[in-house]
Amino acid sequence: MEKTSELIWQDTQHQELFRLIDKIKEDGVEADIFVRLYDYAEHHFSLEEAYMREAGYPDIESHIAAHNKFRQELTNMVTQHHDYDEVLRESLATFLSEWLKRHIWGVDKKFEAYILSSDIK
Repeated sequence: MEKTSELIWQDTQHQELFRLIDKIKEDGVEADIFVRLYDYAEHHFSLEEAYMREAGYPDIESHIAAHNKFRQELTNMVTQHHDYDEVLRESLATFLSEWLKRHIWGVDKKFEAYILSSDIK
């Protein structure tokens, strides 16, 4: 039997994060989209970090550091900007989307490989 991703919840949450990031680019979007994105990212990161602790993931500290970097960047976006014109929204959405892609295909894939190779599922 071929192993497939055991982290379906994680993939589903990543899709929601991308959906929220895409909303940033929409005309007429309210600034609270950043708060909604932050809240959802925090929910996702908290679940992922709890799962890493439970699984005894050896690279947990660097993974959490990556999450903290995203948390800080998003906080900066919310607190430093008040005029979310089209150019700024496009720039922020691109930054967040690219960060998330690199995170998923980097540290999240390492965690997934750890889970798939362990007895913990």
